[in-house]
Amino acid sequence: MSFSFLHSVESNIALFSEALEGTNLVPEAHHVRNDLLQKVTELGYIDADIGAEIERAILECARGVDLLLVTCSTLSPIADRLMVEGAPVIRTDRLLADALFKNAMSNPGRVDIAILITAPSTVDATAGLFKTCRDVTGAESIGVETILLPDIWDIFLSGDLEGYKQACITAMDDFLLNDKKFTHVGVGQVSMAPSLAYCTSPRAQHVWSALSATRTYLLHHYR
Repeated sequence: MSFSFLHSVESNIALFSEALEGTNLVPEAHHVRNDLLQKVTELGYIDADIGAEIERAILECARGVDLLLVTCSTLSPIADRLMVEGAPVIRTDRLLADALFKNAMSNPGRVDIAILITAPSTVDATAGLFKTCRDVTGAESIGVETILLPDIWDIFLSGDLEGYKQACITAMDDFLLNDKKFTHVGVGQVSMAPSLAYCTSPRAQHVWSALSATRTYLLHHYR
């Protein structure tokens, strides 16, 4: 079985490569289309023209493999539609959502999920994904909230990855140390995951990400 990745930022290549270390899982390719993310970010939403361009990119990258994993939440609404239409594509944050709800449903008592994000362009896509997954899994009793950590994404877009990491550490630590409501926390963007290792809150080691969810999924389906 073969698979490839479609990223919107080149830095995701190293993150997913590291996530698959120690396995025999080797992607056919890592495709990067930063131009698509830039267009959606500048416009603020996906219009018909950008949607068609994203669709062409996904179908081209999916050609010749059994599965294409789309790692960008901003592009994921188009990936969702193509998946429903039968294209061999899945978004990695959907793998995160599936794993997170599966774990949450196995816990007794009141369960509430928080999904932290930094990119304003992913708010609707991420919220829609987790609400859909909640309905599909029959987990209507589980509370789900998408929380935008403000004033961080522009740092990433400027290319200051170290500054972005530090901003994520500060914001996520503040949330994890002060939150008393949520039993489960996930990060909705892959770029946020490495910062968890530097958080001081003990809760950080229990935060879910698409990296571990993708590794688990591929080991189960593609080994």
